[in-house]
Amino acid sequence: MTHSIRILFLALAAFFCFLASYLFVQTFPFYKSIGGDEDIFYGKISSVSLVRGWSGSHVPLLDKTFFNLNGDKNAVFMLALPGSEENLLKQWITFWSETGMPAPIEVRGVRISDSEWVVTGIAGNDGTLASEEIRDFHLRSLFWAAIFDCGLLFLAFLALRRALRHRR
Repeated sequence: MTHSIRILFLALAAFFCFLASYLFVQTFPFYKSIGGDEDIFYGKISSVSLVRGWSGSHVPLLDKTFFNLNGDKNAVFMLALPGSEENLLKQWITFWSETGMPAPIEVRGVRISDSEWVVTGIAGNDGTLASEEIRDFHLRSLFWAAIFDCGLLFLAFLALRRALRHRR
């Protein structure tokens, strides 16, 4: 095997490892939220931020929305939704920004750090995002992300094996 082919396979192995680790880091908060106890919060959404670069991509668990309640910048809520529910939430946020007074909502979330929660349900006057549907979406997405991660690591292993193969 020529030297340039070995470098190509080493680069592919590094690239697959990078993708696998990036995917794991992005989904790790949702792994931490599995089996956690839900906390309930009540208040008005004071600020909303979307993940730059992933907003609107409809890639499960990478297309996240972060928000704060009642102006508390020390409590961040992370929300990932299926496409239809995400569109509903964006309509609510648009309505709230136009009226200037968001309606109070009830937020259910699982604590993943001292100041972060993964949202598992939202209920308010404008509608409800069911906890069961959000939890099912998170579990399905984590299952497929884990399979995809394992596939990327397997491809990295194959590329590394090919790059390090000795001539006999």
